[in-house]
Amino acid sequence: MRFNKRFALLVFSFWMFFGMVAFTAPEASAQTRVTRVVYRPVYVRRPFYNRWYYDSFYDPYYYDPYLRAQRDRYYAESRVARERRDMAEHKEKYYADGYISPKEREQMLDDQRQLANAVRDLRRFTTRY
Repeated sequence: MRFNKRFALLVFSFWMFFGMVAFTAPEASAQTRVTRVVYRPVYVRRPFYNRWYYDSFYDPYYYDPYLRAQRDRYYAESRVARERRDMAEHKEKYYADGYISPKEREQMLDDQRQLANAVRDLRRFTTRY
């Protein structure tokens, strides 16, 4: 009987010890958190415009003549402004030394031709609408 009490006390103490370990183990692991940042690639899909095909159904400028005219006018005006800016830059650069070489003269004539074509396209566009 004396051994039975000691055995029961030993079993009960092991049972209490393992129960305490079982209940305190999750609390201890919850105290230490590791935060990891994972960078994942982002894929942007454009379902109606691909580099292999163009679907005009979803383009608002294709079916609306007013929007198309506004866009064409903007492009023509920006082309004229760009050509004038290029011509002014070349004139300033070429007239700086006081001598215009044949190559520079040819470049200035080419700039004048491009500006005249841009102005002609803009005038043709503005008189048509």
